[in-house]
Amino acid sequence: MMKSKIFEIFPTPLYVTTYEGDTTEIVKYFDSCEMSDGKNSPYGYISKNSYIIDHPICKPLADFFMQCFNDFATNVMRYRYKELQFAQSWLTYKEPGQFHKAHTHPNTLLAGVFYHDYQPGDAAICFSKQVGSQHRTYLEPSLLDDYQSHIFSQEEIYFTPQQNNFIIFPSYVTHGVPPNKTNKVRKALGVNALTKGTLGDKETISEIIFGRYAS
Repeated sequence: MMKSKIFEIFPTPLYVTTYEGDTTEIVKYFDSCEMSDGKNSPYGYISKNSYIIDHPICKPLADFFMQCFNDFATNVMRYRYKELQFAQSWLTYKEPGQFHKAHTHPNTLLAGVFYHDYQPGDAAICFSKQVGSQHRTYLEPSLLDDYQSHIFSQEEIYFTPQQNNFIIFPSYVTHGVPPNKTNKVRKALGVNALTKGTLGDKETISEIIFGRYAS
């Protein structure tokens, strides 16, 4: 390269940490939860209970999740808020051949995934660059063969988790799961978090008072 500096503007953070507590009883509870019928769905199975971590047995794990969400919201994203709360939390199972299309998590602020039963060879989570027509030039050049090794030319990034990893990212980030190519079920726990009571602020005319809209 020529003598120059490259700055990464508007980077997207992916927060990765590991739960080090005992999950034996928690995983037994997870395995006992009833799942939806996803046999014929390429997207897999989702737990019928979408507030999984509200169960008392999950409290140590839930406390850990909330500490991580607060760390991410305050020290990474620099959000100004009084308190966070959990939104929905749900189990996802992917049988061999099943996948989940690229998607985001609407009506929430932060998204998390906990890998409580990671198996070697499990499909990675795929994050996609948000590219819409308003951000894309009408002139698109062909790319060099090595474009996937350069951070500014990638449109998809795959992250391979480890056992008991907990990852957090902004809910607007597009993500999905490629087909499960193993002969085992891929398991994970999804968790959303949102500010408690209000979102935004009155001064900038962006305030939402959640209780105000309750019937």
